[in-house]
Amino acid sequence: MGAPLLELDRVSKRFGSVVVAESLSLTVRTGDALGIVGPNGAGKSSLFSVISGDLAPNSGEVRFDGRPVNALGAAARCRLGIGRTYQVPRSFEHMTVFENVLVAAGRGGGLAGRPAAELAAAVLEQTGLRVEANRPAARLGLLQRKRLELARAIATRPRLLMLDEVAAGLTDPEVRQLIEVVNGVRREGVAVIWVEHVVRALVGVVDRLICLAGGRFIGDGSPAEVLASPEVKEVFLGTGYGVGDTPGGGAGR
Repeated sequence: MGAPLLELDRVSKRFGSVVVAESLSLTVRTGDALGIVGPNGAGKSSLFSVISGDLAPNSGEVRFDGRPVNALGAAARCRLGIGRTYQVPRSFEHMTVFENVLVAAGRGGGLAGRPAAELAAAVLEQTGLRVEANRPAARLGLLQRKRLELARAIATRPRLLMLDEVAAGLTDPEVRQLIEVVNGVRREGVAVIWVEHVVRALVGVVDRLICLAGGRFIGDGSPAEVLASPEVKEVFLGTGYGVGDTPGGGAGR
C-alpha cells in the first residue's frame, strides 16, 4: 500500500443552498486508481475543482503529499503534481497539437527547451496523437480532442491524474484504446481518479469505486460491490448507467 498522496478532511462545498460536498473525507494513495460515479448534478466535477484548486472549499482541508494546499491556486497545485482534464476540452485552438502539449510540459511540468520538446513528443506517441502533431487543435475531431486533453494533463508530469469524463461520446473501440492509455499511465506509478459516466471504462482501470450523490459518498468499495449496492442502484434508476452490468461488460452511458 502506497503512502497517502491526496487527503480530503471533512471538505464541504456549496453554492447558495445547493450542497455539492458535505463533510467529505477521502484518502488516495500513491498508485491508487479510484473511480467516481454519480447522477448528473451530484457535484463530481465541483469536487474535482476543489481538489485541483479551481474552487475553494467552504470548509475542510485538502492535503497533497501531506501538505495543506487550500491556500494554493490551480497553477501551483499543478506544479506540485495534480494534473486534470476537463469535461469540455480546454486546448488552445489556434495552436497545433504539439504546441498545446509543449505548453503543458513547460508551464505545468516545469521543463524548458529540449527536455520539454522531448516530453511533448513522447506524450503524443503515448496518446496516439503523433500523426496529428502539426494539426491546429481547432481542426480535431471528438476523439482527438479527448486525447489532446489527456495528453496535456499527462505532460504536466502529474503524480495524481484526475480524469473528468474523458470517455464520454467515444465508441467502444475508442473506449478500449483510452483504457490502454490510462492503464499505461498507472503502470508509471501515477495515481488516478476518474469521474465517468461510461462505467465500462472505469471498471477496466480502477480498483475502487465511489458513488457521490446528495453531497455525500453513498458507496465505496470494489466496482462490483458498489454497482451491486441497492442504494447505488436506486440512485441510478432510469439514468442509463447500466449498474447491473458486470465489470468489463457493456455498461450503459
